[in-house]
Amino acid sequence: MMNNKLYKKLVIAMMITTISTVAVASADDTTASVRPVDLSQADEVQARAKAEDKEIKAQQAQQKKAAKAEAKARAKANAQTADITPEMRETLAQKIADDSAKLAEKEAAKRAKKNETDPVIVVGRVPTNGVVDLTLPRTVQMALDYNRDIKNSKYSLRKAEYAIDEARAGRAPVVDYTFSAQRTRATNASLASSRSTNAISNAFGNSLAVTIPLYTGGKVEGSIDVAKLGKVDAQEEILRVEQATKYSAVEGYYALLAYQELQGVYQEAVTNLQGHLDNVQAQYNVGTKARVDVLSSAVSLANAKTTAVTAENNVAISESNLNNILGLPLQTQLNLADHQLPFNTYNISLQEATDYAMRYRPEVLQAALAVQQAERNISIADAGNKPTVSVTGGNSWSDNNFPGVDSDRRSWNIGAGVTYTFYDGGATKAKVNQAKQDLLVARETEQATRESVQLAVKQAYLNIRSAAQKVEETQTIVDQARENYRIQNIRYQAGVGINLDVLDAQLSLNEAQVNHIQALYDYNVGIAKLEQVMGVDVESGVIHPSLNGTGGQY
Repeated sequence: MMNNKLYKKLVIAMMITTISTVAVASADDTTASVRPVDLSQADEVQARAKAEDKEIKAQQAQQKKAAKAEAKARAKANAQTADITPEMRETLAQKIADDSAKLAEKEAAKRAKKNETDPVIVVGRVPTNGVVDLTLPRTVQMALDYNRDIKNSKYSLRKAEYAIDEARAGRAPVVDYTFSAQRTRATNASLASSRSTNAISNAFGNSLAVTIPLYTGGKVEGSIDVAKLGKVDAQEEILRVEQATKYSAVEGYYALLAYQELQGVYQEAVTNLQGHLDNVQAQYNVGTKARVDVLSSAVSLANAKTTAVTAENNVAISESNLNNILGLPLQTQLNLADHQLPFNTYNISLQEATDYAMRYRPEVLQAALAVQQAERNISIADAGNKPTVSVTGGNSWSDNNFPGVDSDRRSWNIGAGVTYTFYDGGATKAKVNQAKQDLLVARETEQATRESVQLAVKQAYLNIRSAAQKVEETQTIVDQARENYRIQNIRYQAGVGINLDVLDAQLSLNEAQVNHIQALYDYNVGIAKLEQVMGVDVESGVIHPSLNGTGGQY
């Protein structure tokens, strides 16, 4: 029998010979001759065929794997899409609304029984579409009364007071009461009689224990000090939030006033350009003016009307923003007592402002309090290296019958103990080192806070000076621009001027008026900003610019 390996080689050689013959016959239109093939090439061809087959199988496996991954991802995406259908969102939203309504009704019933009022004010203290008259002092006071951040800071102050009570409890006696009940069964077996008896008994006990800490290594005292500093920090936080709220109210009030003035400026421009267009049209009709004057005037009027629409929208937005600050419905109409932005003297030197800020700015004082708290925390951590002393006493009763109080089966104890930890694996030392690092961080933070406050004061001060100079300069420019518009309009009507001069004069007048209003806004809001960065208290010592530095207060 022919060797199998040799047989495979012969078959492969015959296949290669046949393929070669067909290829030659196709290339040349002649009679192909059979070329012999070396059998030594059979092993190489067979190995190449196996490699190609292996590569094809690997590609097919990779394609199947990719197809499975794509199908899995598509299925996951479809599942996620199905999880947030509009119907499910609607159901969830309705459920949350219903649960909130039920909770509100339950809380309202509890308050009604206790004759209490809800501390959380809901927007809507005036009817929708109502009218509210505002002055700047009233705006500030309404914001202070409503602001939710101020209320949250006051809640935090109460929390800090409770933290002091918690810390003080560390040196108060601790009284524990324990009641115990037990039922047992004992089996007594006798080998002689091969009989057993079961005895069931009850046991009840009551105990009262008192522990009085005499010395804790300064841990309790340090915790009390930290809690007290936390209360002072909470008080300063209230002042900080109040000052920020006052600034927001002043800024919102002046923003609405400024936009109302800008609205008047653009309405005046529309009126002026409308009158000018009517004049140009009349002269064009009689043939004294060119068509181009009519067209350019009409374009300027259209642009002015577009700007006026934008100004009206800005007034509505600023009014809604001020309503939101005051906690009023957004549709409430606000009537401001002022009709023009004031410009009154505000005299204070940069050094005076900086010194005041370094002494009274809440953030500066809070940073200093953080340093003091960090120092106390070192003492608290170091308490682990000191012994603790306590006195204990107790009384206990026991009985087989409930409730377990038998005066004949009574015991008492009294004692004192000292606990000192000689070694805790270095935990106390690590806590002390951590506290020391916290102290360094607090000191660096304090210095950074003082530096940033000084920078903020100087920036606010310089902004006020710059705005004051702009107010004076722009006022002169407004007067000149108004006179220039009057002259150019007369010249054009007399036939000695051109239309472009009138339009340019109106544009210059608008620009001058806008710059003047912006300067007045920057000046008044800048004063409020300076008072905020100085840390001026909102309830006392707040100077209102319109009082000419007489020391008036909000």
